[in-house]
Amino acid sequence: MAPLSKGVVKKKRVGVAKKNGLDKKKSVGEKRSKPKALRADEKKKDAYKRKAPDNTWKPPRYEPPLIQENHAHDPWRVLAICMLLNCTTGKQVKGIISNFFDLCPDAQTCIQVSSNVLEEEIRSLGLQHKRTEQLKRFSREYLGENWTHVPQLHGVGRYAADAYAIFCTGMWNDVEPKDHMLTRYWEFLQGTRGN
Repeated sequence: MAPLSKGVVKKKRVGVAKKNGLDKKKSVGEKRSKPKALRADEKKKDAYKRKAPDNTWKPPRYEPPLIQENHAHDPWRVLAICMLLNCTTGKQVKGIISNFFDLCPDAQTCIQVSSNVLEEEIRSLGLQHKRTEQLKRFSREYLGENWTHVPQLHGVGRYAADAYAIFCTGMWNDVEPKDHMLTRYWEFLQGTRGN
């Protein structure tokens, strides 16, 4: 192989990402782009509205199941899971989720649990202080009557709002998720028409 000329930097290939069936090589230093924040008009989508009591949507099973599937009956849990998944992996969250929901089975309990106890429970995910503050504030707002759409709640961005639409309201066809795992599930729903 010929030596590189002065000033040329060779990028080391570190992985392959599939997009639209094509392999795209990622290089060192190449960052994943963050999904754009929801625009004001997007935040008011019907898919993100507070779930109606008569909504009986039950998402179909996917293999391997996403963490949210087992908790789709409780919108607070789905949104809390999304907050725990931020800046970490599904494998890490799966390792603590059972104990987390034993400690905080609902929003009211999450508010009442000592911050120190909650931080210790989620320590393995990192950012435990920030996550604890976020979960407690989100839980207080969730229990309030002042919200109509989930993006109004503290800590709920595009990823959590899309997961809510997919797993809780059943309005999966009204969103197009940007997260890779939600996209896989969304494509599965497209193929099965949600059945």
